[in-house]
Amino acid sequence: MKASVLRRVGSTLVCVLAGGGVLSAVAGCTENINTTSKMGVDYATESNAVSEQVWELYKSTDWKEAKVTEISDITKKEVKVSYKKSTEFDGHAYRAECTIEDSPEKIINFLLPCPKGQRGKWDKSVKESSIIENINEDLLVSRTATHSAAMGLISSREFCDLILIKKYAGDILSTNSKSISHSDCPPRDGCVRGFNHPGGTFCIPQSDGSTKVVNIVQTELGGMLPTSLVESAVPSSLINFFVDLEQAVKNSR
Repeated sequence: MKASVLRRVGSTLVCVLAGGGVLSAVAGCTENINTTSKMGVDYATESNAVSEQVWELYKSTDWKEAKVTEISDITKKEVKVSYKKSTEFDGHAYRAECTIEDSPEKIINFLLPCPKGQRGKWDKSVKESSIIENINEDLLVSRTATHSAAMGLISSREFCDLILIKKYAGDILSTNSKSISHSDCPPRDGCVRGFNHPGGTFCIPQSDGSTKVVNIVQTELGGMLPTSLVESAVPSSLINFFVDLEQAVKNSR
């Protein structure tokens, strides 16, 4: 398994969890894991809070089907997109899900920023994906810049995110993220600084060897964008995310 996701302490398989040190298959097994950045900020409490919020979003049942749901001609699968009112800002949280024929460990690698993962190599909406700081093997700070969207009506956006990799019971792997400020990731000319409220991606193994991938986002794009423009663009961009992801996973086999 990927060292970036799982770690062994002796003969025990563990999953690193910021703040809590380690989630272990054996009660009482712990290891001191660094959660403090080079700026002296301890992200233990924040990363734990983010993962709890994202888990609640994942488990919630009050999602409504979005206006845009379609079958991709490339994947030949249905990508379901739902939405609900965000509790973080005056906008919506979005949930998209699709099944991909590969393991959670393989797919999670495609979701992480370069060079730890391969996000910047396949996601057509992303023009830059990099790691600003590796805090520990499963907690990092990333910079992501997007291409313009909606035929140029939405200019390039840039995000600085804290990302926690976490494993749940049932071999569910997840990324959990939220935008933060970091001295090594100041706003840059040519990009509008956006803000990601707690969101993430869950990779749930299926009995047939495939993985159900659930992506949850609640993003403030910043700038002076009409709400209607943002609301109409997000579902389609989530569908395109899955089209690109599955093609990348397929091409890697």
